[in-house]
Order: sequence, then structure tokens, then C-alpha cells
Amino acid sequence: MSIISMKNIRVKYDKNVVIDNLSLEVERGENLAIVGPSSCGKTSLMRALCGFIKISEGEISINDRLVSSPTQRVMVPPEKRNIGVVFQDYAVWPHLSVIENIIYPLKKRKVPKQEAKERAMIALNQVKMSEYGNRYPSQLSGGQQQRVALARALVSSAELIVLDEPITNLDATLREEMAYEIRNLQQSIGVTVIYITHDQETAMTISNRMVIMDKKGYIQQIGTPEDIWNNPKDIGVYSFLGVSNFLPVTPKNKLLHLNSDVTSQKMALGALKIPSKSESYLLASRPMDVRLHLDDGGADEFFLGKVERVTYLGNQFDYIVSVNDYQIRVQEDSLEAFKRGVPAEGSFARMEFLSPSLYVNESERDNSMIKMNDGEAL
Repeated sequence: MSIISMKNIRVKYDKNVVIDNLSLEVERGENLAIVGPSSCGKTSLMRALCGFIKISEGEISINDRLVSSPTQRVMVPPEKRNIGVVFQDYAVWPHLSVIENIIYPLKKRKVPKQEAKERAMIALNQVKMSEYGNRYPSQLSGGQQQRVALARALVSSAELIVLDEPITNLDATLREEMAYEIRNLQQSIGVTVIYITHDQETAMTISNRMVIMDKKGYIQQIGTPEDIWNNPKDIGVYSFLGVSNFLPVTPKNKLLHLNSDVTSQKMALGALKIPSKSESYLLASRPMDVRLHLDDGGADEFFLGKVERVTYLGNQFDYIVSVNDYQIRVQEDSLEAFKRGVPAEGSFARMEFLSPSLYVNESERDNSMIKMNDGEAL
């Protein structure tokens, strides 16, 4: 059963349309991540849902109650939508103690003092901060302040929480810890969570369903993290989900021919499925799904590349390999690399693509994304 229904909504600032004709259903009790690049409209979507901005078209309903509709002249204010919100900067009051920060939204709703305190202590216990109730934000770490903001959101709504990139400003270790805590909290109390972020790794850690938005504010794909990772709808989703390699190729006579003006190269097509009829395709692969062969492998078996850069990262090696006028990023477990032998910079190796995909090469713009660019992976 849906807790949120958005139908054909449009959001614009003056004449600038940031979201157009977007529809989305959010199921009760799910952990949904809305992911997209900067300025794609995901924060505007959150603000429209919470009632901070008006939509110019469409309808938004929460718990089957219409809260936004320009045609019906409905605009329920934020404080009456029963949504707990956590912002990127936490927005905790510096002059209030932890417990006072959490009680604040209940005070605005005129909840009796004793009931408000009891609910605040329950929320503090849920985020493992019960012993910090009398401290002030200046006495807390960034992660602890984030938990206070989360507890305040929990007392605002036990049903629906929206988080707008709340862990972006934390260090890497704390981000990972908080991502797991948010997921575990959602699972333990059953609250519906909508997580807004540009970080696909955090989204995949937290969510059980993801919405991928493009730069123009349109939904590209919806599904579980596993399904989207294994079956990206198009090259845009594929490249957004992580570091990606793309080589322009043409299938012919059970071989993939590299489209290049430098040297003719070809490799076996194998079990790759050709998605649709086209003259040119992009061979897509992940860095960890490329295996290097130092024994030259065979001309028709794998593409040949020159190892331009070797970087040791402790648990893995990171390589940049040039294939004619394109570059491939390769990541390899250190134990495997030491067992086989680490290639020297300037040496040549054949590349085996373990689980590649083929996408139609829709425009020359795609090719510009994969050309060499100062030794960086594209």
C-alpha cells in the first residue's frame, strides 16, 4: 500500500522547469533512495513533498490525503503533513540542549510536556544517544549531531522521514557507519524513509529500492539496488552507478571490432547479446570485471592494451590501460596480481571482459566520454 503518491507533478522556479510530469509511488515501510547528479531536481522533489515549495501542476497525496494540487487549490502546510525531515546541515538549534532540540517540534504542536519528554527519550534511545540528552550541539561530534537531527525527525513522524543528504559532510568511516545505522533503524521500527542523495554507494547501502534521476529531472530507472546494478536500463544509468569503461565496437562475424583509426583490433563476441540493430555499439564494463593477461592471449581473443599507470592501493592494484586511443580502468585484487605477476608500466597486456554489456552508441557525444583525458578514468 502506498504512503505517498505523486502524479504528473511539475516544479519550476520562474520559467525554469526543474521537474516535469513526474509520477512516483512510495510504498509504506520501504527505504527508498532518490539518486541523481547535482541540480537534477531531487531536492526540489523533496521540498515539494514536504510542502516547502508549491508544485505548478499535478497532485501529491500522503496517506490517501491530498496535500498539494494547484487545480484543486490545495496546499497543506509543512507542519501538517506529518513528515520528519533531516537536512544536510542537521539544522539543530545551538542554544538548545539535545533533549530540547528533539522536543521542539512537539512543543510547536502543543503536545503535553511529559508526553513530549517521553517520546523524545524513546527517540534518543532509538538513535543510541540516550546519555547525551543534557548536552549542547557544540559538545557533540558531527555524527552525534546527525543522530540528534534523526531523533527529532522520528518524534515529528513515526511513519515518514525524508533525509536530504544528511551524512555528506561526515568522514568516510562515519558515513559508512551512519548509513548502516539508518538502514537498521528503518528496519527495526518500520518507518518509511526517503533518502535524497547524489552518492550511489550510500544509496545502495541504505535502500531496498532506488529511483535514478537524470540531469533533466526525469526518472531513468526504478528498482532494487541489485537489479539496477546488474541490469542498467541504459548507458546513462550504467555510468552513473560507478566507474565505468566504454569502448566503441561493431559486431561482425561473431567478433567485436574496435572502432578506431589507430590499429585494427577484434575480439570474440562470445555470449554477449546484441540489444538492437545498430551500426555502432559501446562495450561497457566495470574496472573490477576486467582481467589482464600478460602472455599476449591471442589476437582474436582479447583486445591488446598498453599499461600506462600502475597504482598499489594495499588491498588492490589500480591500472590505466590504453587501448588504441581509448582508456580502460582496471582494478585487481592484490593477491591475484602478486600470484600472476604485476605488469610494469609501459608493458602490454590482453584484456578479458568478464561480464560486459553492449549498448547502442546513440551519438558522437558518447564517444567523447571515453577518449583519453589526462590519464583519468572516464
